[in-house]
Amino acid sequence: MDKGAKLRAVAVFTIAATVLSGLRVTHGMPADAQRPDNAAAVQLGRHVAETYCGPCHATGRRGKSPNAKAPRFPLIAERYPDNNPAGVLVDGTVVRHPGMPEFRMLENETDGLVAYIRRVSRSYRP
Repeated sequence: MDKGAKLRAVAVFTIAATVLSGLRVTHGMPADAQRPDNAAAVQLGRHVAETYCGPCHATGRRGKSPNAKAPRFPLIAERYPDNNPAGVLVDGTVVRHPGMPEFRMLENETDGLVAYIRRVSRSYRP
């Protein structure tokens, strides 16, 4: 590939990446999307938790996890500073321990899941 073709390929890739990243941002939630008092984020997060996490984790404030090794959601938040597990969710892919399946979520789903986990933590006070 000659130098001109390489430059064109890089330009096309850069434009495509910019367009795609812009599309992803438009699907995101507002800056307060990870706050446990954001009702829309919490509602979305509850749905995500029940769909992706519920087969192994107890996703509500009470109950036992279907998988005895999977911590209940109220305990998950307490493992992180400010009850914020966002650091373990990278683009929706969870990769923190063996046996944990990897899955992808949209940015707003990740934000909602963080808000929901913070909401069901034992330390949350409305």
